[in-house]
Amino acid sequence: MTDLSISPQERALLAQKNLEKFWLSRLRKQDPIARIGYGLWCKSADDLKREIILGDAEYWAHKGFPYWEFMARSTVVNISVGLQKAGFKGTVAEMRMKVREVGLEVAWHHAMSVERDYKKKLGTEPGLLSKKQISKYHHIAFSLFGIPPDSYGGTWFGAVPDNWELELYDNLYCHDCDTSD
Repeated sequence: MTDLSISPQERALLAQKNLEKFWLSRLRKQDPIARIGYGLWCKSADDLKREIILGDAEYWAHKGFPYWEFMARSTVVNISVGLQKAGFKGTVAEMRMKVREVGLEVAWHHAMSVERDYKKKLGTEPGLLSKKQISKYHHIAFSLFGIPPDSYGGTWFGAVPDNWELELYDNLYCHDCDTSD
């Protein structure tokens, strides 16, 4: 069993607002959501390619760089559209900064959810979050910016119950999430 706990170094990286190194640390622990987190915040496409090539193919769901790059890019689009729906109007540079603020909030909520998972002994593996836990903390973080919950990629359709959507889309980004809360 992998130790998925949030390390003091990871807390320090969040305090320093270093999303790239935070998600890289989580990636090295094979935290499922780190695949997209790192893809969003790594400095270059070559960095993401390297991690995929050198990483465990099972962890990457036997999907290559184009797939994970698309997942990261679509996440940025979803957040940007969500911010626009929330009324944010800014330049491209201002939008990038706002997306980064959202990303930092999501990372903090991820860390808190992992810690809560350990404390409450949720699911089958300590620190391994379920799709429901992941969508919940995204919805909470997004709400702080007025972003609608359907901006989260796992729960796109407001009229469809989230648990149905999570079952439909879970393998897109989290084939190895915990199975129960």
